[in-house]
Order: sequence, then C-alpha cells, then structure tokens
Amino acid sequence: MAKAVALITSAFCLLALSGFAHAAGKKKDSKFTVEGKVYCDPCRVQFVTKLSQFLEGEDVVLLCKNEETGNVTYSINGKSSKDGSYSLKAEGDHGDEVCEVKVATSPQPDTCGEAMDETAPVTLTDNGMSNDIRYANYIGFMKKDPDAECPKALEELVIYPDDPDEDVAPEEPAN
Repeated sequence: MAKAVALITSAFCLLALSGFAHAAGKKKDSKFTVEGKVYCDPCRVQFVTKLSQFLEGEDVVLLCKNEETGNVTYSINGKSSKDGSYSLKAEGDHGDEVCEVKVATSPQPDTCGEAMDETAPVTLTDNGMSNDIRYANYIGFMKKDPDAECPKALEELVIYPDDPDEDVAPEEPAN
C-alpha cells in the first residue's frame, strides 16, 4: 500500500513539475500586439467628441511594473500613425505585472499639449483570450482652453456641463 501511495505521489509531482515547465516556456514565448489611438481633446472632457482630432506622430509608451515595488520591468515605445493609431509588439507574459499605455510627449505643445491624467491599462498574459491582440482605451492630450464649439457638441451628446443634474436631460417642450 505504501508503495502505491508513493507511486501516485511521485506521478502527481512529475505532472506538477511538467506543468510549471510548460508555463515557464509559455511566458518566455508569449507575444502580444497592443493597439489603440491617440487624440486631441479640444473640450477637455477626456473622451472623444465630434470635435476631437486623432494625432499623428505622438510618442506612446507601454510600461509594465512590478505590482509590489512599482519598478518598471518591461517597456516599449511607439508612434501614432496618420489616423492616430499605434500598434506595439510586446514580448513575454506580464500577468504578474501592471501594464499600461500612456502618451509621452506631444509634438504639438502649443495647440494640444496637456497630457490627460488617464493611462490605458492592458492585460499581457494568456488568460484564455482567443487572440493575442490587446485593445487599449484611447489616450491623448487636451487643449489648454476648451473650444467655443464644445458646449454645442456636448449638448448633442445630451451632456450639459452647466446643469447640476448632468445625467438628466431637460424636458421636451410641450407642443
């Protein structure tokens, strides 16, 4: 009986070790594509409106940091294309790290140079997703002062910046 228990225990240990070896190999070979867009927010609302413009030539950086220490463990830089899109080729599994994309510096500091506070978090691990593309939220810059057309553009979105109950649309006029 003791031999059977020892044999079964040994088999489980070997299976566990082979699982760890497979996982280690997977981490090393993982490759991901991180895609997103960079835009200029002329209304300072930190989301895309019809007045927003996608920016070409913006520097973006993907940073992965150790959760406990905050030390950068991986980084890759890129630039946005004509339509504001970027595509970063990341290598390795970073499931134990906090990864995010952010803008670096704007080549248009006079017109749209204030970086938004938001970064775009991304998951760079094989967690059962069907492909290796990771889509990041839009990131970008804001103009120093909102454009004069912003109130009308926001009104069309049923957003009323001067209304204390901005989640509530005004009543329709009775005919």
